[in-house]
Amino acid sequence: MARDYYAILGVARDATADQIRSAHRKLARKYHPDLNKAANAAALFKETQDAYDILSDAGKRAKYDRFGHANEPQSNMGGGGYGGADAETLESIFGNFMGGGGRGRGKRARGPQPGQDLSSTIQIGFMTAALGGMHHIDLQGPSGAIVVDVRIPPGISSDGQLRVRGKGGAGSGGGPNGDLVLSVKVAPHPWFRRDDLDILLDVPISIVEATLGAKVSVPLLQGSAEIRIEAGTPSGRKLRLKAKGIQGAQGVGDFYAVVRIEPPTKLSKEDTDMLRALGERLPSPRAGEPWVQLQAK
Repeated sequence: MARDYYAILGVARDATADQIRSAHRKLARKYHPDLNKAANAAALFKETQDAYDILSDAGKRAKYDRFGHANEPQSNMGGGGYGGADAETLESIFGNFMGGGGRGRGKRARGPQPGQDLSSTIQIGFMTAALGGMHHIDLQGPSGAIVVDVRIPPGISSDGQLRVRGKGGAGSGGGPNGDLVLSVKVAPHPWFRRDDLDILLDVPISIVEATLGAKVSVPLLQGSAEIRIEAGTPSGRKLRLKAKGIQGAQGVGDFYAVVRIEPPTKLSKEDTDMLRALGERLPSPRAGEPWVQLQAK
């Protein structure tokens, strides 16, 4: 006695078309004889296809719901294939595995096939990432050594990716080679820091320079520049040089000199006495803080 088609697909009798399609896709992958080597795989696959052939067609399903198997022809095979699924159905389930003919047994895709993409990670210098340049790569791929000079675009950051066309796995049947996909890691710089396209540099100054003001020469990505420290500049203030940062595809960044006041650590007794006397004459920088007033009470 023939099994109930709804039971074969494992769906309820009021299942929607999407639920029937989803159940069929899962079982077709499970029982396809080219993927499942069990002795009964072909029979189960055909049974799945027969069930889907009836239940996926609104007219056939209505007749089946009314008359059951009595209304069916002797076989849904349709001529020697794997049941009633058409080429579009099988290709949507198996992709290129079925290769062009939905009813073929185990035929793989023919014709030119592209090679597989390869991936690798490279580390480049901070200045190369900021200004751009060339980076030499010499690594071992599945088919042999890969030797290439890669152009680094200015402004690339860590975790950025570069794609080198045609340097991946070899294609087959006259197909193109795959690509080499490079994940970029940028090495830190001894004194520059980066914030997107902006460049930051800590600039130590003395207490005297911070108090009276000064002119200080600082290095840039290319060349140098003189910045003016205004009298009374506090530690942590950022002095901007416009458009002196990274010139990348997204635009141009700025350069920031970050002031860091460095107090002297070695003083003579005479210098210490002089500074202490000066400190006693100067107003406390904390005098205006509200918490100072509360502590005084």
